[in-house]
This record gives sequence, C-alpha cells and structure tokens, in this order.
Amino acid sequence: MTAWEAYPDQIRTLLASFKDQSGVGVDLSLIPNVGYGPALQTRLQGGQAIDAFYNFAYASTKYVDAGWAGTLNKFAGVEDMLNDMFPASAARHRLADGRIISVPYFSAVHSLMYNQSHLQKHGISAPPTTKEEVYEQCKKLKAAGVASPYAGYWTKQFLEEYFLVYLLADGITPFDAKGAPVFADDAKTLSVMEWWKAMYQEGLTSKEVLTADPGAHVTAMAQGNSTFYTLHHYFLQIIRTTEGPESKNVTIAYRHPGITGKTLQIGEVIQIGATAGGARAEDAWKLLKFYGWKDEAGKYSTFASWAKAAALLGPYPGLFKDKDFLAAFPDYYDMPKLEDAFANQSDVVPARVAPWYASFQVKVGDRLQAMLLGQAGVKDTVDGLAADAKNLAAAGS
Repeated sequence: MTAWEAYPDQIRTLLASFKDQSGVGVDLSLIPNVGYGPALQTRLQGGQAIDAFYNFAYASTKYVDAGWAGTLNKFAGVEDMLNDMFPASAARHRLADGRIISVPYFSAVHSLMYNQSHLQKHGISAPPTTKEEVYEQCKKLKAAGVASPYAGYWTKQFLEEYFLVYLLADGITPFDAKGAPVFADDAKTLSVMEWWKAMYQEGLTSKEVLTADPGAHVTAMAQGNSTFYTLHHYFLQIIRTTEGPESKNVTIAYRHPGITGKTLQIGEVIQIGATAGGARAEDAWKLLKFYGWKDEAGKYSTFASWAKAAALLGPYPGLFKDKDFLAAFPDYYDMPKLEDAFANQSDVVPARVAPWYASFQVKVGDRLQAMLLGQAGVKDTVDGLAADAKNLAAAGS
C-alpha cells in the first residue's frame, strides 16, 4: 500500500489491526504530501506493483483510464458499500458509465471557522451569512487591528476547491450533468469573482495567502491574527489542539456564507492497483473494505480511529448514529449540524472525477492566482476557465 505522509503512525496502527483481523500483512510505502501525485504516477508508470494506494479524487478516473488502477465492480459487497453512502457522495466513487473506481479514505466539508471572541470584542453580533457580510466584517476587523481577518489555503493546488465552494454557496451550478461549465452562464459568477478579488487586493487576507501552507493559517487563527478561516471542517480540531491563546475561541459556522449556504463536500480516495489479480486482488479488496468502509465485524472501526486522531469523516450516514464513532469525535463539533452539512448542504460536484478534470484543476490555479494578483480581468478569467473546461473535455484529458 502506498499513502501520503499524513499521520503515518495512525496508518501503521490501522494496517496492524487489518492484519490481526484478516491474517493479511501489508507493506506500507509513504510519499511526502507535496508532490505525491507525480511521484505515485512515476512509480506506476515505471511498472511498480502497488496493490492499493491513496489518490486525489480528481485524478482517480485518469488512473483507471491510464491502466494504473483497476475497477471494483466484480468484488463482493461493493454495491452494499455504495448503498451505505449518502446518495450524493456515491458519485465520487461510481462513474456515470457504471464503473466503480475507488473507496473513501475520508470525507470533509469546507467550513467557515471563526473566532467568537473577536466578533464580540468588535461589536459583531453573529458570523457572516453572505459574502457581502464576510467583506464588511473583515473591513471592520482590519480597521480594529486584526492583521489578516480572512484566511484561506489559496495556493494554486487548492484554488479549484475554493472556486467550487464560493460558487455553490451562492447557488451557482458549476457544471451540468454532462460536465459542461454552466458557471459561465450565471451572472452571479462575476460578482463572486469580484468579491474574491477585493478580499485579496484590499488586504483582508495576508499577502502570503497565495503561497502559505495551512499550518500558517492555523497559527494565525490560534494566535488571533486572523478571525475567519475557510477550509475542511477538521481544521477546527487542528486549531484547537494547537492551543494558542485564541484556539478555544474558534468554532464553525455550519452554514457557509452565501445566498444558499451550500458548500463543497470533498474526499480523497483509495484505489486498487491494476496489476492486482487472483488472490492478491481479493486481499487488496479486503484491505479497501476495511480501510474505506467496515471491518470484518461490520463496524466502522477505521473511521472511528480517524475521528479520534484527526476529526475526519466518511460519507456514510451510519457514522452519525455509531456510538464508537461519535464518542471518538471531538466534543466541540455539533454533530447533527455536521451531518446536515453532508446530507443536505453540500455537493461533491461529480465533474471532479471526470477524466479531464485533473488538467482543469491545474488551469484553475493558474488563472485564479493571476486574477487575484490583478494580472487578468474577472470576466476574462471566467471565460477562460469555461473555455479550458470545454477544450479539455473535448480532448478527453
């Protein structure tokens, strides 16, 4: 099994538990988080036999089409796994053509985290419910001395996620069922982009927001140098455990600021290697089931373990009724509201697993950073992104 270097001791503990249950040992190979995709691809192209591996959802179809990952349709229990998921979440793992290409590693929703004490101190009665209120509150906080009121992981690699978050929150459909970029046909898209550009150019974020890693923003929130932080829900756990002077004052607004308040549900995946066959393939499927669904006793033991270690979620309604999982999750989360975010207030955006999407994700980062820096106009950026999606889809890559 190959994974990226996040919580390596936790991965080893899980694989040891899998061996105890199944009798199947697993050799683990770790690749640094930065550059994981290219490194994994190089290994697979070079002929290395990897039975199971972490992957980014947006690259998962590409790996199947390239012959690096296999499909899961033939394995016993795979339909039961999909039926156990939130209906929207299953679209990340089963393609429109019926191929089942992955199991969940974890799931998350993008959330607005905020410092309650900051708001109260500066006369703000409630967290923002619209983008306009985000802007207005940040202006007030900046004037009151908060260094960088809004934080986001706006690096080129992650801007695509924020692009979808901000569109969804204002009720804008990013792509239709066929993957066409209908965001360009919605007039609200331009106003979202104008807001985004103003947030950066008026200094309501740090100037380093385009290059800084998430740890810098966690520190800013824990120290009180930022009031708002939009990223995956589990970053609240990281802020709290950082134990800075403001860490305990940070919580989540479970409705994302915007006209509709929807958000993006993301989740990375585990895939089976294309070279796995026979008994080896069956063992790999056992590992995927254990890691991405239930153990041999029918329990969500892996997800309960991740809940305790990192406040990670999975795309299964049953988790929110599971006593072991709920007991493991940090008690400063409102679990009914988090469940509602998964069930009703988020979208996985099925286009994200289309074969061309990995290339589109790169284009988004380049174009949006140019827009934020004032090197490209808002309308030109929107039109360019729409053209990118159409051209890449037409080319099949």
